Formats: sequence, C-alpha cells, structure tokens
Amino acid sequence: MANDRPRDPQDTVPPATPTEQTAINVTRPPSPLHLYLRALLSSRKPALAQALPPLAFGRRNVALDAADIARYARLCGFTDAHGVPPTWPHLLAFPLHMLLMTDRTFPFAMLGMVHLANRVRTHAPLAVGDRLDLDVRCGPLYAHDKGQVFTVLTTARRTGEVVWSGESLYLRTGVRAPLGAPYRAELSAGPSLVKTATWRVPGDLGRQYARVSGDYNPIHLWPITAKWFGFPRPIIHGMWSFARTLAAVLPADERCLDLLVEFKTPLLLPGEATLWCDPHRSVVELRDAAGAVPHLRARWQAAPDASPSINTFATDPS
Repeated sequence: MANDRPRDPQDTVPPATPTEQTAINVTRPPSPLHLYLRALLSSRKPALAQALPPLAFGRRNVALDAADIARYARLCGFTDAHGVPPTWPHLLAFPLHMLLMTDRTFPFAMLGMVHLANRVRTHAPLAVGDRLDLDVRCGPLYAHDKGQVFTVLTTARRTGEVVWSGESLYLRTGVRAPLGAPYRAELSAGPSLVKTATWRVPGDLGRQYARVSGDYNPIHLWPITAKWFGFPRPIIHGMWSFARTLAAVLPADERCLDLLVEFKTPLLLPGEATLWCDPHRSVVELRDAAGAVPHLRARWQAAPDASPSINTFATDPS
C-alpha cells in the first residue's frame, strides 16, 4: 500500500505519468492499529521545510453502506431528511489520508499535527448504495507563522463523474522558513452571531466517534492517552464538531453544498459547547459554554454550480 513496507500482492501500482502520480490502488485498507503504529514511527522525521512528493492513493468501488451511515448520522445529529451526510466521504477516505501522511516519502511527522481547516464540496446528490472511486493526493503548501501548512486533496467519483471533493489543511508546527504562499483564515464571525443551542458532550464521545470513523488518535480516547500529548482530558475530533454543527444548520433539501470550516481551539471531554449563528449570513461558530472562546468557525452555502474546484484556500495576496 505504501512504499515503506512490502507490497501486498493484491495491491496494484500503475505507472506514473510525468505530470501526475497515478494513485496506488488500495484494495484492503490497513487496520487503525497498523496506521497509528506507522504514525508513531513517523515521529522521527525532522521538522524541515520540504516539497511534498507526487504521492497518491485510491480505493475503487467503495459502497455507501446504509448501516454505517445511519450510525454516523445518529452520532452527529443528522436526520434521514439530510440524506448521506456531506462529511461522510471524508471518513471513507480517512485511511488513505493516513497512508499518505505516514508514507516514508512524506516529509512531515504525523504525531502532533494540527488540523487547521477543511473544505467540502458536494457536486451532485449522494445516495445510500452508491459506489465511489476515491482518490487522495498531496496538494499545495502554505506558510504559517507557526510552521508549515500542507494540503491533502480528496476526490470521489461515481461512474467517472466527480461528485464530491475535499481539502484538508494540516499544520506541522516548528518548521522554519515554511514554503508556499502565506496562509490566512477566510472566515470572520461578525457582530451578529446569536446563541441558538447548548450541547453537552460526554466523556466517551471520542471513543464513540472513533468506532464509526476509524480515527483512533489517542488524544481523543482516554485521559491518560490525551495527557501523553499534552491535553488535560481527551478532546473531541474536529470533524465530529463540524458534522454536529452542520447537522444543526443545514437545510434538509440542499444536496449540492460548498462548506468551509476553520478549527480554532480543542473541545475537551466531557464538556459543554454552544452554537452561535448569524441570522444574516450562513456563518456559524461552535464555542465554549460561556460563549467566549470559539472551537470552530464554519460557513455553508449552496454550491454555485456542479463543476469541481480544488486548491481554493485563501492566501495573502501580499
């Protein structure tokens, strides 16, 4: 699957073109334990600014399974009227993200990375029973005052047509002289946000979400494993917070969406979060119980058209 272990006989490695790496086809995604052992081994990589390799992984004919989607929807608050949650393909592609970021040729250590932002576009309605071809590859680099930002691009196709695309931005702190245009946040809260909901998040939510998402990062699971990485208690996955926020604000009849989230501060478990919405714009924040500190800021809007577009995170034009 990845080039730091023997190739599985069931994996196929198509030849690369001069301009773009053809995705390595992954027929059997590795277990979460295997992936996190790879992440642990990657911690020896130096914090040096480097270009990303032409690395890509793919999965073919991945089913949108009704039972799996139902468990995820219940945990995140989506209703049947929402259909397939717009964040679900991100979870299907997550093992490929892990393979890419723990590959021997990938320049940055995975442990300690900060999930900075995500953009999701649904270009066509998805339905239970659909089968998707997933493609994950390296995207642009951005310079950040705390280190190097890199992008992981995901594309989902149905019978050859792009129906979903995603961009995940991660920050590798401590990298000096980072490469790329300066990164800047796109979203501002504005003065008109009002509190619309309060949610209590239980202490085992990270373990519940890990079971449906496959993301067993130890910072989300137990107090002792969170403390190993500097957190006083477990923190909930940012993608759960994003999905829970979307479930509360998205209209049920909107299927083609352009979504953006910027993660701000961790949400500790157990805890309490408050949802703040702007009645004049489709901008929302998930904040702490007091409403003073944002955990995330997000924006949703109907997609202007069904054509795919990637690499659109803002950069400082100066």
